[in-house]
Amino acid sequence: MNNLKLEKKINKYLKSNNIKDISINGLQIEGKKNINKIITCITINNLIIKKCIKNKYNTIICHHGLLWKNENLNIIGIKKKIIKNILINNINIYCWHLPLDIHPKIGNNIILAKKINVNIKKLPNKNYPLIIGYNNKKKIIKKILKLNIKFKFIKSKKKKIKKIAICTGKGDYYIEKCILKYNIDTYITGEISEYKIILSKNYDINLFILGHHNSEIYGMKTLSKKINKKYNIYTKFINIK
Repeated sequence: MNNLKLEKKINKYLKSNNIKDISINGLQIEGKKNINKIITCITINNLIIKKCIKNKYNTIICHHGLLWKNENLNIIGIKKKIIKNILINNINIYCWHLPLDIHPKIGNNIILAKKINVNIKKLPNKNYPLIIGYNNKKKIIKKILKLNIKFKFIKSKKKKIKKIAICTGKGDYYIEKCILKYNIDTYITGEISEYKIILSKNYDINLFILGHHNSEIYGMKTLSKKINKKYNIYTKFINIK
């Protein structure tokens, strides 16, 4: 498939043009026009690029790419070396960040919620990229353990696990908003600051910290399968923790 055509199709499916993001979503670096083998991953890095070159893939689709609107625009240091390697080997680099977090069917939040059996009441949107739902303590801890990832559980002194908010990645920004607006007793996220841990303790809510990377593998894995099936392009998800 033509590289610009693939970008257009995925942008349309994920509704990328309607979402404000600090990431540049879509085709970040143009490579070979005809795409026949794709690696998908969470964060682009040298190991992924080396695997791409060694196994003769011509495209990488990632969740955390190389181009961010809040970063220095200078191409220096390791970024220069990575981009040089990509250009020399004519590799397409695509990235879908927030559009893949909040998508109602294959997004990181929705897939994680389904995996841990959260009864979903509110879907994510561009203003609140998280899920509100219900579950109970025994079931949710059992389901998270089945994900086979290291996680931290900070237990509330008084509140049982009933009303849950999920925001994958660095989702700690929404903790207090969810407590005040939705009266949640449990928050599940990937990455969290020290201050927000203290905040959750002060509000006495249950807090699950899964790790930024661990919380975001499911959307990309699902997108990878969708590309393979729908467009008949060989696509392989590589999980480098």
